[in-house]
Amino acid sequence: MMQNRKHPEFNNNRNRYDPPEMTILTASLNGAKTLEDTIRSIRRQTLSSIQHIVIDGGSVDGTLDILEKYGEDYDLSWISEPDKGIADALNKGLRLAKGKYILVLQTDDQLLREDSLEKVWGTIKKCPSDFHIFPVIFDDPRKGRKLLAPVPFLWWNHFKFIFCHQGCFASRQVFEDIGGFRTEFPITFDYDFFYRALNNRCTVKFADFPATVMGATGISSNPAFLFKRLKEEFRVQKSNERAVFWMAAQRIFRMLYMPYKRFNHRLGS
Repeated sequence: MMQNRKHPEFNNNRNRYDPPEMTILTASLNGAKTLEDTIRSIRRQTLSSIQHIVIDGGSVDGTLDILEKYGEDYDLSWISEPDKGIADALNKGLRLAKGKYILVLQTDDQLLREDSLEKVWGTIKKCPSDFHIFPVIFDDPRKGRKLLAPVPFLWWNHFKFIFCHQGCFASRQVFEDIGGFRTEFPITFDYDFFYRALNNRCTVKFADFPATVMGATGISSNPAFLFKRLKEEFRVQKSNERAVFWMAAQRIFRMLYMPYKRFNHRLGS
């Protein structure tokens, strides 16, 4: 089921038809407990040119009631139908995206302040790049909030994903050049996407202020999926890496890193 405003590119504040500066994609499945907070953080933004697309996997927990409640308040479009996972859901959203830059913000994530996107857009306009990467505030209900700064050394991406997608504003042109998210990586689709983007020599700019808050309930944050995620990361590397040097370095890294994580996991259990 698809719900659209009559004119999805119409912005009430601007009172004219323009492609939005930002598109925010939110994949959802029975996330009603946190979705409304996500929506409110987008709806209150001082940047007026925002398109929000929620791709729901067929929720039965009141998610659709929330979407209908806010559907006329701002530029919100949504789909509710079965999908093949988060990557598949986001790809559906990409086909509807009109924004110059795209941000993935899931149902337990939020924008930090009312002027967060206005500040982000000001940064992007000053120095355009394929990617603009911002720190992310991780909100752990047990340990409180902490700042997750992106790793500024792009070579480290050969071993680990170097930032959170909640802080990654990607030019729509990147998706047009290298394609969307690969569904064969249900947990690490974002790592695979950025790996392909770097292989394609996409440009990256780093910012020094956080714009988003990352919730602790996402699949990548769930300890139960730790080793499945690590194995997927290794598959991403094998799928994308072509340089003999980095392939050899990755084999050594895997031999050392997996036992290290298993040891730490046992200590924490």
